[in-house]
Amino acid sequence: MKSIICITGTPGVGKTSISHKLREVLDGNLVEVNKLAEEKELFIGEDPVRDYKIVDIPSLCKEIAKVVERDSFNIVEGHLSHYCRICDLVIVLRLHPRILSQRLEERGYDHKKIKENVEAEALGVCAYEAYQLHDDRVHEIDCTGLSHDELLDEIITVLKGEKPCTFGSVDFMEWFLEGGESF
Repeated sequence: MKSIICITGTPGVGKTSISHKLREVLDGNLVEVNKLAEEKELFIGEDPVRDYKIVDIPSLCKEIAKVVERDSFNIVEGHLSHYCRICDLVIVLRLHPRILSQRLEERGYDHKKIKENVEAEALGVCAYEAYQLHDDRVHEIDCTGLSHDELLDEIITVLKGEKPCTFGSVDFMEWFLEGGESF
């Protein structure tokens, strides 16, 4: 089994929930990228248009390399985790934009932020970025309609090598091209 896996995806797809379950089942070390960036103050500024802190990616990757446990199974979770080349495998969680929009609205995201994230999901931005950096070590999973247990089973199947890595199998472009329902 791979020793360092990164679980990435657009905010709201379920990365944190499934990473905690995976850590429990496989007794692994969990590195939460957002918490690490906050704790170590790994920011180089703020984006005034999008209203978020800009993470210093090279410094983040160095910090991740320091905290992974070399003799253990490690889960590096966060929407920036795929930028770190330390990953043996990258799992990209995908979710239908309609459901993602509902989740982000429930979390209190403003309309502009929901639109930005939903469009990124429809276009597969995280998946594409991960593929650019990790090539055949990227596996996309469409979480739409999957229970936590079903998603966990899918991830474990991939980790055991019983299912090949797939990239490009999840496609929400039709939704996007049709106007994205609420946008």
